[in-house]
Amino acid sequence: MNLIELFLVFLKIGAVSFGGGYAMIPFFETEMVSHNWVSLADYVKVIAIAQVVPGPFAVDSSSYIGFKVAGILGALIATLALCLPSFIASVIITKFYTQFKNNKYINALLMGVRPAVLGLLISAAYIIGIKPLYQVSNTFLSLMMLKAFIVISIGYYVLNQRKLKIGTFSFIAAAAVVGMILF
Repeated sequence: MNLIELFLVFLKIGAVSFGGGYAMIPFFETEMVSHNWVSLADYVKVIAIAQVVPGPFAVDSSSYIGFKVAGILGALIATLALCLPSFIASVIITKFYTQFKNNKYINALLMGVRPAVLGLLISAAYIIGIKPLYQVSNTFLSLMMLKAFIVISIGYYVLNQRKLKIGTFSFIAAAAVVGMILF
């Protein structure tokens, strides 16, 4: 495994991904599977692990994949490469914000990025929610997850309609109980 290749792949993902970690999912999938760093089935598991671990989703995913590919050094390189474009862009934007905040071309560029981000988020929803349904080994688990989501959503809707206030902790505890019952 070439560490330079790992750095360049994650640098590219960090440079072209707008809209946060979930918008990066299609890029991650394409790059990780095409380089044979993880299989498609394992990538869905990486997404699940990254959502459970505290911290930004994209950073957690890159650290895990970098570690799987090249150990601790790979995790550090992948994470650094992913964060570097955002860090550089933040420094530049901070330096020149007052000069460009009312620039119509910059505002038009940012407005043009919005549909692309929406498309990436829809693609991420497809990768996480629908694509596993077509894999025989994950069909049962995916259907159970869909069932849990529907039960929790209906419960939340019913409580909302009855004007019952439910705290965050109570909602999380109820979702945990539903998860334990269904799984």
